[in-house]
Amino acid sequence: MTSNQFRKVIVDVDVGTDDAWALLLLLKCEKKFNFKVEAITCTHGNTDVDNGARNVVRVLAAIDRTDVPVYKGATEALVIPTPAREKPFHGVDGFGDLNLEIPDESIIRPEHAVNELARRILAESGTLSLIFIGPLTNLALCLKMYPEVRDQIKDLYIMGGNRYGMGNVTKSAEFNFWADPEAASVVFNNIRCPITLLPWETCLSEQRTIPMDWRMTVVGKSTNKAVQMLNLAEAEIFADRPFWRPCDAFLAAVFVKPEIVIHTENFHVDVELSGRLTRGQMVLDHLKCMRDNVRLVDKINTDQFKLLMLYAADHNVEDLI
Repeated sequence: MTSNQFRKVIVDVDVGTDDAWALLLLLKCEKKFNFKVEAITCTHGNTDVDNGARNVVRVLAAIDRTDVPVYKGATEALVIPTPAREKPFHGVDGFGDLNLEIPDESIIRPEHAVNELARRILAESGTLSLIFIGPLTNLALCLKMYPEVRDQIKDLYIMGGNRYGMGNVTKSAEFNFWADPEAASVVFNNIRCPITLLPWETCLSEQRTIPMDWRMTVVGKSTNKAVQMLNLAEAEIFADRPFWRPCDAFLAAVFVKPEIVIHTENFHVDVELSGRLTRGQMVLDHLKCMRDNVRLVDKINTDQFKLLMLYAADHNVEDLI
């Protein structure tokens, strides 16, 4: 697939500053890369679903894109409540606990995200892409409530899981899958479309070429109101970190510009649900006993990624991407 083909996409988020960057990238790149964000659905994860939806509205209002419909979805994991964390990485509110002004929430639609996902997927009949950059609860619910959607999704992009069992919230689990392992397992065991997944370890390797100083003094030097808001949030969140790690934006870039991908490998994957030490870990079938169901993104062109982020932040780099 090339980025010249017109595409339609729904984005599911748990905003989160890296979700916000992913949204900003997608919405700024629509015309240049010939696709349209049809809707944004929200789930629990980095913060609760209400805060997540408010953060989406903040981003949309900052870039005058309140035309994009927003829907609230799952408030909790499918089976076992997500364990409480003493200090959420993105702050309790998902945006660094800056006590930002409450936005106009009237643009959030009343329909539940799961029902809206099913309605739009079935209406588009195989032409709609999905990007999921938080826990997979909304999609798992959709697949169970409306099993007919399994054959109607064009393709699915996921940020989550771990390639080598390296965790970021436990010793062995990446946050998005740890927050709802059952949902991730439901997705991998029910979805029938092509799946592209960018795992935690790829985020770790790619961040090393993106200094936090570059993020703040180059990308952050922008009149874009969304970027200015994220400057404040990420100055707090990444205060002691040398590198910028916008995990969800890495995946969004893979969707926006497929040519950015340098290396992938295909595997059958599932998620461990009952391991005392490994609950939430993504498990790869290295023995190749089962049919591959996921394309894992191991490496992207970070020079191209950085140009895309500059473009999303309204820097004059259009001729370079």
